[in-house]
Amino acid sequence: MASSSYKRKTVQLIKCFCGCTDMSVEEVRRIYTLTNSTHHTLLDPPAAKLLRRYLETQRAGDKGETEQYLDLYEKCAEFLMEEQRILTLDHINELLDLGLSNRLECDLKRRMLSGQDSDIKSGLNCIQGECCKEIESSSDFKDFRNAILAKMQRIPK
Repeated sequence: MASSSYKRKTVQLIKCFCGCTDMSVEEVRRIYTLTNSTHHTLLDPPAAKLLRRYLETQRAGDKGETEQYLDLYEKCAEFLMEEQRILTLDHINELLDLGLSNRLECDLKRRMLSGQDSDIKSGLNCIQGECCKEIESSSDFKDFRNAILAKMQRIPK
């Protein structure tokens, strides 16, 4: 019987904030590193999902501002993924329902009327930039980062 050079490696898992998912320690560390930049956090689907779960667990009742900004950011990302960025009033109404400000609404309508794909993309990117700044300056994002750090500090060495 030949001996196997295969060695089993134990992977340590950590529960998500809501307890629904197990994450590897390496993944938690990777996401914690991403939280040095709100932009990088929002661009990374697992990190953005973890942020959303954290915000949901902290909520008592209606969504808070940070969660609304995350909704807006993600809806703009969805619109940007579409082949043709033909924006309609229905699209803008969706953004308004998520809390788009009057200033950004007017800007986006102006860009929509131009009919220029690059101008519409720029408007959606502008909304995402505003949302990113608001999320970054929120105490919720700082608390999220601290909650990840607290999880990592509970990991046995």
